[in-house]
Amino acid sequence: MSIVPKLTTVAACRVVGIDRDRFNEHVAAGRFDCAPATIPGRARLFDPDDMISLCLFRDLMNDGLDAAHAGYIACAVGRAARANPDAKAICFVRGDNGRGSTTLPENIPPVDEWETFRFSGTRIRNVTTYNVHDMRERIAHGTDEERSIIGPED
Repeated sequence: MSIVPKLTTVAACRVVGIDRDRFNEHVAAGRFDCAPATIPGRARLFDPDDMISLCLFRDLMNDGLDAAHAGYIACAVGRAARANPDAKAICFVRGDNGRGSTTLPENIPPVDEWETFRFSGTRIRNVTTYNVHDMRERIAHGTDEERSIIGPED
């Protein structure tokens, strides 16, 4: 049985390259609602699946998405990645109703069927596919690197 590495908020934010104070502000404001739970005086502990959401949150904001939408998508994709640990990619499907949901790429019909296909009760407006395999590899590498330099404030 292998031990799943967990990182504190300080270390997790360093691995993905997001400012810890800004991240904490987003969590407090409800813009990133999938942060690991904690209690006052204790550090949040991020496992590799939590890190997928954090990494994607940073990526989406770097791409210009506002924090609320970035958090919504990142948390949805992160939950789907956790539920599908062998998945190489996760799709975020936005429907006509403006909301979105996740699925595996093999569940997306060909584009010429989007007009008649219903996904979560609505027509598909767009699909974005996220390479969670690559994210997992980047996170694993960053976690290994971080564990080799961890300090007293971590």
